[in-house]
Amino acid sequence: MIRVRSNIYYTFTQMELIVVVKTGYQQFRKQVLELYLESFSTGKSAQTLDPVVTGHYLDALFEEGYGIFVMDKEVLVGALLATPLHFDQLIPDKIRQNILVEECVYIAEMMVTENARGKGLGKQLLQEFIQTVDVNRFKHAFIRVWDQNIPAISLYRKMGYEEYASIDQLKTYPDKSGTFLMHKVYLYKKLSQ
Repeated sequence: MIRVRSNIYYTFTQMELIVVVKTGYQQFRKQVLELYLESFSTGKSAQTLDPVVTGHYLDALFEEGYGIFVMDKEVLVGALLATPLHFDQLIPDKIRQNILVEECVYIAEMMVTENARGKGLGKQLLQEFIQTVDVNRFKHAFIRVWDQNIPAISLYRKMGYEEYASIDQLKTYPDKSGTFLMHKVYLYKKLSQ
């Protein structure tokens, strides 16, 4: 299912914000995979990503989750992917011990193409997320982000998310010359009813 939520205007171009669930995901799969690979295998947070493994990850995410996509004509320029928190295999003990995981939604991915960054699309995606999340099912929202991604952390804080817990993840450099540690923080927001 694909539902057009709203139109947004960005530098004289009209873009659509759409919500896509499992049944509509396949028509966007290739673009979502390309956006994911572009977002996380280049730039400051560049790491080795296997396209096949990444595709399986995204497919699994859409089994219970959904995406909010920013489309510029037929091109995906931004996406927020959300799913129940139990999807995350690395949930810190602090979360498990203090909050019912079943009541938590997880923003698993936030991605915007390099050309569209810094233009407010991330804020639009987070605002749409708050409008579309099932507050009858979920009472809490979490998002995990690398602690060196200062622009993202700043945006999440402005949108009412607070640091709650953290983990370390071992990643491989894109040239496979070695590994590095990414310290990731979980930011939390209580959802209103």
